[in-house]
Amino acid sequence: TPQEVKLRRLHQLQAVINANIKSISESRLGTVQRLLVEGSSKRDASELMGRTECNRVVNFAGHPRLVGQMVDVTITEARAYTLRGEVLVHESA
Repeated sequence: TPQEVKLRRLHQLQAVINANIKSISESRLGTVQRLLVEGSSKRDASELMGRTECNRVVNFAGHPRLVGQMVDVTITEARAYTLRGEVLVHESA
């Protein structure tokens, strides 16, 4: 298979994958998701990062004592590969 055909097929596949990621992320907007808080966000150390039960990364503002705990967040924004949320209720440390 010629290299240009391989590249075209790869770009088509990536476009389909990215469209699916966007659709899934947007379907989470406004929902409440339970997260395991893993630690600081990779891009902003002042924020926390957690994962949903379906392994989607969610970044949100929160106190570092939440690391290692399960928290409920409302999903407020869908980004390319992550979600943003706001903490609803959290368990005390």
